[in-house]
Amino acid sequence: MTMHAVLLAVLIPAAATTTAPNQVSLELGDRAVIVDSDLDACADGVLIHNHDDTFENVVAWQYSGVVPPYYGALAEGYDLGAGTVYCGVYWVTTVPCYFTGQSADCFVWEGGVSTPPGTVLGATIGVVFESVPDWPGIGVNEIGLNVHVSGAFTVGYWGNWPGAQCGYWSCADLSGPSGHPWTCIAPGIGYPSGWQDPSIVWGPTASMGIGVYFGSDPSSIQAQTWGSVKALFR
Repeated sequence: MTMHAVLLAVLIPAAATTTAPNQVSLELGDRAVIVDSDLDACADGVLIHNHDDTFENVVAWQYSGVVPPYYGALAEGYDLGAGTVYCGVYWVTTVPCYFTGQSADCFVWEGGVSTPPGTVLGATIGVVFESVPDWPGIGVNEIGLNVHVSGAFTVGYWGNWPGAQCGYWSCADLSGPSGHPWTCIAPGIGYPSGWQDPSIVWGPTASMGIGVYFGSDPSSIQAQTWGSVKALFR
């Protein structure tokens, strides 16, 4: 499918909200380009992510798939021991006329590795991402969280567009090492509700383009993910 055909497949249904899908994606193939990789907004911690810096798909919920407080959230789980999640890092993209300044609520939940995400541990509400380029460009956004965790946690965001078309898409790595991707599915839209693997909606997904700046407590042992190994050489 050509780029123009993919865009038409997304844009035409969006004009008729009664028939538009609640879940949407763009098949990127090998055309994705990170246009903003100057990660320096977060002053503390080490950048860790599960993806391999390549993204073959981007995904989003919209319309009935987005319901407060966080049905429609997209997220990634980590187990790095006890420490502080200083920032969440979000790789996103959009298409012309979709992003008009819609905000996001950025969360940290307990769990998300051996169990689904659970209790909200902290959040930064009403954030407008600064880097949301048109596809196939990908922007990188760092958002301060400063949440202490004692074990496994999940970091993600909820796009603030309930009942409306999406403002942007979250990047997804299909070919990298297996991470812990999650999405929180609203009830009554044709999928199992609650926290689920996004693979049941958009096909096999290794990890989401969502990472963290993390600092370990001195007594803890940080787990080694692909991102944390690379971070040693930054």
